Amino acid sequence: MTMWAFRQRHALLRIFRPRWDAMVKELGRRGHGQRESGAFLLADRYGDPRVVTRVVFLDDLDPNCLQGGIHMEGLAYSKLWDICAHEKRVVAGDVHTHPGQGVCQSGTDTANPMVAQPGHVALILPDFATHPVEPGEVGVHRYDGAEWARWFGHDAARQLRVSLFV
Repeated sequence: MTMWAFRQRHALLRIFRPRWDAMVKELGRRGHGQRESGAFLLADRYGDPRVVTRVVFLDDLDPNCLQGGIHMEGLAYSKLWDICAHEKRVVAGDVHTHPGQGVCQSGTDTANPMVAQPGHVALILPDFATHPVEPGEVGVHRYDGAEWARWFGHDAARQLRVSLFV
């Protein structure tokens, strides 16, 4: 096994570079550089659950959820589960933006995982995603039930693989 394949195998999430770049740009656009924005990251139900194959933006599920922070109504989750059922997908994780360079979880983020299932991965992007963001700039957070595991910098880049080959 090559070193590249070994590193890919152990990443929590993998995403195709053009999908990543488009998602970051769209998160920045939706937040207008002034507020948080976010999305759910979906994988194919019968494929590798770590490979992101679709992005569903939170404000497409709940048009009123971007209010500075993110406040999703319960009906938005019903829409998400309908998408997953219809398209045979699962939620691989979620992503949202923060102001400034801080990519640690806020107290609200820690207390309220978007999907409260062990293994769920939450990504936090800096600067409201107003510029291209690389994996080493992202906060990678995995919900383990009662606690979160967290990676930053080089360690985050190992957990989040963005490449031309997923």
